[in-house]
Amino acid sequence: MVDTIRTKEYADFVGRLRKARLDAGLRQIDVAKKLKRTQSHVSRVEQVLILTN
Repeated sequence: MVDTIRTKEYADFVGRLRKARLDAGLRQIDVAKKLKRTQSHVSRVEQVLILTN
């Protein structure tokens, strides 16, 4: 089974998410509130430490 979190495609996807957040002028906490998650969850996703779900 492929470790999805370690693929280049996943890292590229997360990079595009982060860029979109920054381009929109949003902080991690802003995104976290919209997703009903913690800021640390958003941070871990952006650091490619956990999968988005």
